[in-house]
Amino acid sequence: MGTILKRFGAYLIDYLIVTIIIYIVMLIPFFNPTKEAYNIKYSEVINVNEQFQKDEISEEEFNQAIIPIAYELYRLNISYVIISTICFGIYFIFVQFYLKGQTIGKKFFRLKIIPVKEKKLTLANYFVRAVVLYNLLIPILELLIVYMFKVDKYLPIYQNINLVGYIIMYINLFMILVRADGRGLHDVLANTKVVYDEALPLWNIQEKASNLVDAKITEVKNKENHKEKKTKPRKK
Repeated sequence: MGTILKRFGAYLIDYLIVTIIIYIVMLIPFFNPTKEAYNIKYSEVINVNEQFQKDEISEEEFNQAIIPIAYELYRLNISYVIISTICFGIYFIFVQFYLKGQTIGKKFFRLKIIPVKEKKLTLANYFVRAVVLYNLLIPILELLIVYMFKVDKYLPIYQNINLVGYIIMYINLFMILVRADGRGLHDVLANTKVVYDEALPLWNIQEKASNLVDAKITEVKNKENHKEKKTKPRKK
């Protein structure tokens, strides 16, 4: 259970890092050309929802109004879907490959991805793992559905694809919790497993701070000893 908690902690750190990167990139107008149109359309969602909450419109009228607005929102969300997929892919495929099975979160908790068999991990292993663990294909498929089907046809297909994403997520979580080796569906398909190793270098702020304090204490003691030697009277 300790390793599972460490994996969860590493996941939160990595997810936060990627989310911040995506947020910064989306602040750049070049990468988010539909921002204004998206905000305008989103305000329509709020207005319709407020009307429904105040009983100004019926549930049927609410559904008739919200479905086409949501359809347009999904279409306008194309920049976010592409940027987020690229950021997640770069971080959890290429960065993890370059760092030999580790991310910043994994380094913090001394975790590492290793092959199940005596075989070196390739980009393909990390690709399969990331796609299954982070559902990288689901947003792309949802986006394709929105652009391939008209407003009156897309919703059932969109919802089913979204459901598949949740099912994969819960299968991963269930397998990690019940399997003795802690391997989820993503690990099984990618022939990988996550291990904890105390010998791995630790990116730990607390440990670094403790080392700095110890060094400062040693420095102060050395200075005090040096002063005592200077002030101590010499024997004649």
